[in-house]
Amino acid sequence: MKPEFYDKSKRANVYNTIFLYKVISLCILVILTVILTVIFVTESDKIKQADDMAHLFIIIVGISIVLFTFSVIFDFYVLKRTVSIGRRLNKMAYLDKLTGLPNRYSCDILIDSFDSPDRLPGAGFILMQINNLTSVNEDSGHTGGNWLISEFCSILEEVSENYGYVGRNGGNEFIMLIENCDSTAVDMFLLDLTKRIHGYNEMNVGAPMEISYSRVLNIDEHKEKISELISLGYQKLRKSPQTLS
Repeated sequence: MKPEFYDKSKRANVYNTIFLYKVISLCILVILTVILTVIFVTESDKIKQADDMAHLFIIIVGISIVLFTFSVIFDFYVLKRTVSIGRRLNKMAYLDKLTGLPNRYSCDILIDSFDSPDRLPGAGFILMQINNLTSVNEDSGHTGGNWLISEFCSILEEVSENYGYVGRNGGNEFIMLIENCDSTAVDMFLLDLTKRIHGYNEMNVGAPMEISYSRVLNIDEHKEKISELISLGYQKLRKSPQTLS
């Protein structure tokens, strides 16, 4: 698990703790404000009969009510900002910063979710990589490589919506997991992805995408653990990769 995930997750937990503290303190503050307001209103008739010390007490109570009111308004603002920041940090902890796809940690969670009796038998796994990423990095620097990764992931995310779950499993590794998967579903997905990549390459907006992949279906492999199916996908990509064409 990446160190930056721990950092973002820890900061999100801190903001959640602050949020809880502010909610409790705000409730107490509201109760005190209501009590002071009630006392101030109900005892106002006695002000004329009160001595100087009582007048001073009433003035202090009035000032306290005003300050408490401003404090309540400010606390509402702080709560709103705290919730927003906490949600953003939680989201960032699970998403890849460059592409917005689920990151390696999220991919691990996704993969583990397929390790169940109802999902594992029909699981389909596709592993992809950008073949020319190294050459693009050498020619255009990492800016060019990051652009290519980002463009590919945008296409991958759009195409995958009707098929399954995708993620960036670190570096130059992109995964696709499909439930109740057969060869037809995989063929349709790869066909749609190929069309989109061809369209991108024809526009000549940057370095062309050259994508290789491997595919494994558990209806054929009959693996007892999802990790075994994933490992087989990695082996196939190393030994006998296929190319989108």
